[in-house]
Amino acid sequence: MEERTIGVVTGIQGTRWFAIEVEGSEAHAGTTPFSARRDAFRAAHAMIAEMYKLTVDNKDILRFTVGCFEVSPGSPNTVPGHVYFTLDIRHPVGAILKALGDNVEDVCKRNACGLPYKVRETYNVPPIQFDDGVVGRIRACTKALDLSHRDMISGALQDAKYMNDICPAGMIFVPCEKGISHNEVEAADPKDLAAGVCVLAEAMIALANQ
Repeated sequence: MEERTIGVVTGIQGTRWFAIEVEGSEAHAGTTPFSARRDAFRAAHAMIAEMYKLTVDNKDILRFTVGCFEVSPGSPNTVPGHVYFTLDIRHPVGAILKALGDNVEDVCKRNACGLPYKVRETYNVPPIQFDDGVVGRIRACTKALDLSHRDMISGALQDAKYMNDICPAGMIFVPCEKGISHNEVEAADPKDLAAGVCVLAEAMIALANQ
């Protein structure tokens, strides 16, 4: 933890979502030998395993998540005949995000185990940079209030992303306990919240008077 009071948000990282389905054949777990199986889970597992290898990032900037995984028929003694899962890939650099997302189809093809599959991209939002003037004003107000700060990218999508499409936008972050945000257990120190409000008020006044 850096023990900073204010996060000066410079932009929002990009996001690509995918929905993937693998079609196999249901079979009895006790009577069907491996050579005769068309196991949708085995193919889906191989696809995901390779994606995890490809998304290793020693700098811990890249985000990769398998958020949904549905196996059908969901019986403990049946070889799965159908698997549905999702991928969520995020990165603040557009070229890196594009390369990773564009590689999903090839990863699935290499690991399909001869089974039919479908890859559907459901969401694609490139990284954005907030207006330099707004970001600079927030940073200047933070310094004027003698508050510690750091520049940072938002990992989550925010309403400000859509506002940025129509007008100059920016954001202010304050610390959350244990770094947990977007979660029902999220908590922040009242002093940090007050500091964030002070920066917001000063920045709005300064921008209004330009």
